[in-house]
Amino acid sequence: MQKLLVAVLLFSSPLFAQEKPKLVVGIIIDQFRYDYLARLEKRFLPAGKNSGGFNRLIKNGALMTNAHYSFANTLTAAGHQTIFSGVNPSKSGIIANDWRAREIQREMYCVYDSTVQAVGIEPEKNAGKMSPRNALVENLCDALKRESPQSKVIGVALKDRGAILPAGKRADAAYWFDAESGNWITSTYYRAALPDWLNQFNARKLPERYLGKTWTRLLPEKDYSNIDHAPGEGTLLGESEPIFPHKVFDLRTARDNPLFKGNKLYDPIPPTPFGSELTAEIAKAAIEGEALGQRGVTDLLTVSFSSVDYCGHIFGYESHEAQDLVIRLDRQLDDFFKFIDQKIGFENCLFILTADHGVAPIPEQTPNGLRLYEKPFLDSLKAAVDTLYPNVIEAFANGEVYLNLKEIAEKKYELGEVEKFVGLMGMHLSGVADYYTRQELLNLREVLEFDSVGMAVLNSFHPARSGDVKFVLKENAFFSHRQTGTTHGSHYRYDAHVPILFCGKGIQRGKFGQKVAVTDIAPTLHRLLGLRTPMRYDGRALDEILKR
Repeated sequence: MQKLLVAVLLFSSPLFAQEKPKLVVGIIIDQFRYDYLARLEKRFLPAGKNSGGFNRLIKNGALMTNAHYSFANTLTAAGHQTIFSGVNPSKSGIIANDWRAREIQREMYCVYDSTVQAVGIEPEKNAGKMSPRNALVENLCDALKRESPQSKVIGVALKDRGAILPAGKRADAAYWFDAESGNWITSTYYRAALPDWLNQFNARKLPERYLGKTWTRLLPEKDYSNIDHAPGEGTLLGESEPIFPHKVFDLRTARDNPLFKGNKLYDPIPPTPFGSELTAEIAKAAIEGEALGQRGVTDLLTVSFSSVDYCGHIFGYESHEAQDLVIRLDRQLDDFFKFIDQKIGFENCLFILTADHGVAPIPEQTPNGLRLYEKPFLDSLKAAVDTLYPNVIEAFANGEVYLNLKEIAEKKYELGEVEKFVGLMGMHLSGVADYYTRQELLNLREVLEFDSVGMAVLNSFHPARSGDVKFVLKENAFFSHRQTGTTHGSHYRYDAHVPILFCGKGIQRGKFGQKVAVTDIAPTLHRLLGLRTPMRYDGRALDEILKR
């Protein structure tokens, strides 16, 4: 507690008397393992004076090569929330994309907000009923807005949660893609109507250009590792095989086909590089439309590229598709940076690049890989638990069992014993390595030393939102909703190891190998921007990369 207090007081005083950046650009790549940078480095554009994507940032910035998430549920919402809040899900409350809300007896989506309406589509549409209200903390962006109300903070992403959570509670706006209409939308949490620049952008109907468009490899096939159509790869909508070339399926040609019922018109775009292209275009439009970085104050734009995640889930991170999408993203970043050169000046900006999580290997391509399915797992678990405690399992989400507390109270079962029995029965099931009960996690809060896995589980545990028994799966095992593809959500290195890259004013150049946490990003930015607002971060400022 004493260390925490010192850290809070430290941030309340400016340590760097330097010119502030005109624009802070937070680039988040959804599902971007650190090793993408090393594996594909030679395929990226070389860094020139005013050119290059990833390599331009690396050459001119500080790359943390040993950065990790310090919590277990490495999922999109949790990662996006942590980056700019600097605290783990145990404090932010964003423990996953969805969790069981006991008070309403149903799943709660991380950014769903029934009190707001959609803006940019019909007001009653659920796609727009989103806000950051479910987050229990403010973040670095909110601190900036408190101290500099004239500063603008805007978030953009194909995914609503990717746009909303990084930008914080005080953001001027967050914009996300509606796959039904093809519009970029927001909610009344931010504003009553779309700005003129966004109406004009939507009127260009860029998504329509991608329907039916062919996706080929950017480079010769020999430049891609692994094989095309490896075991366990899935397929794009409307295709029968996972091989190049691909075509963005035009659902307008299959409106009456029952196979595609429930799919939205623009759903085929996000898993392709055209989704990243569309994201870069909306980012440019936001900079131009809002005059970001051109108004005499520090503005902040968060841009989350969701397409790597959509693609990686289907094909796996070693696929030709995932490699090509990242190689193309490098070129899209090069184009984005050149746009910033013209509008603001690359040297006048501060860039942060990271990821919300990594991804596991496809089980069929891994010697000890294991694909599990929730329903048979839960059925087996219930059958075993019911032998002693019938009807006590209420729900299962994110590898966590939610118990029926009312049933347990009525039957006068001892809660701790029920939790332990559920955990022990789970240990008999395939793929389970360990378990933690609610009682154990609550007690761990008082323990000074425990193993790293326990710490990771604890950092994902929020008493009001988490389940009662958390199962830790074996390495390379995961719950899957499909018979192909892969996912993420564990504490293992393949999910937790991501890049952290700072580039711009106040940053020392070089590669830094000491182990750091994603929670260190926000306090580092706090110090770089000279903010005085006290914030209780879980991380520390990365002094080693800061110029003095």
